[in-house]
Amino acid sequence: MHKNSNNRPTSPHLEVYRWNVSSITSILHRATGVALHFSVLVLAWYLTYYAYQINVADSAETCDCPMSTIFTNIFSLALIFIAFSLYYHLCNGIRHLFWDIGKGFELKDAKRNGYLVLLSALVLTVATIAAVAYLKFF
Repeated sequence: MHKNSNNRPTSPHLEVYRWNVSSITSILHRATGVALHFSVLVLAWYLTYYAYQINVADSAETCDCPMSTIFTNIFSLALIFIAFSLYYHLCNGIRHLFWDIGKGFELKDAKRNGYLVLLSALVLTVATIAAVAYLKFF
């Protein structure tokens, strides 16, 4: 491995690489993009499952099946992760649009905007969960 004048490796190996907000948000942006791509399959599977449950049982709400409860809980959890992925990818995409016009490249601004993107995605996800819970229970 080639060393520079500071006796540090020239390539970012995992042992010496220091994680920062920009690298985490970049990796998370790619991961949420892949998650959104595959979430289409999850949503299609859930819609098909739900459609067959309506035809089989009189009411899915009164079914006392443990498998139905397990599937409903798993899909609800998956939908929460999909909502977070959607909101994070949206907020970070807006951040990238600002980068495209040359805004927010300073280290302080990039760090602040990274935290802002994470916070915005979390707030939007929690607001969506609260709205769904309100509509379902009230």
